[in-house]
Amino acid sequence: MGKSVFRVIKGTVPVLLSAPHALPHRRPSLTLSYKWGEQYTDTIVMEVCANTGCWGIVQTDETSFDANYHKLEDNPYKEEITKVVKSNKIIKFIDIHGLNDIHRYDLGVYYQSKFFNSINLANAVVKAVNKGKLKGINACIFRFEEDNQEELGEYVAAKLRVPSVQLEIARYIREDEGLRNAFIENLSSYIIV
Repeated sequence: MGKSVFRVIKGTVPVLLSAPHALPHRRPSLTLSYKWGEQYTDTIVMEVCANTGCWGIVQTDETSFDANYHKLEDNPYKEEITKVVKSNKIIKFIDIHGLNDIHRYDLGVYYQSKFFNSINLANAVVKAVNKGKLKGINACIFRFEEDNQEELGEYVAAKLRVPSVQLEIARYIREDEGLRNAFIENLSSYIIV
């Protein structure tokens, strides 16, 4: 496969966190342009993994594919997630992303329709994050759109049958060290339970 563009963080807790867009990546388009990375998403995953002992996977270099968009056969990141989930009996998957600045909420949580355990996971994560410095966070829970894409959260829930959510975190939370650390602490406390 050549040079690896992601790193797996080994864990002992059967939860897998992911940061597939930490650096620039190419999404299918006519211009073949790169999409900017979502800053600090990798830091969040690495810190939560260090705090809890859960598993993680993070993008480590620019990619010519979008780990969250391309189907399994064209996506080494998704292939690695499949291996980690199956080999380590993963029971929850949390995919960390940066929220687009056009949205007027602080945290978007996406889940796969028809998977009750993913809905429960979405609600539990929102409840866990909404405390301390982040008390009163404006969190919105959405179903993934019914389109031709196959986001990682959709893939893990539908194909691997593991409760999954995609978290879209506002830039101001990711960029402010105090708020970012509060988010890490709150999410870590949920995973440790």
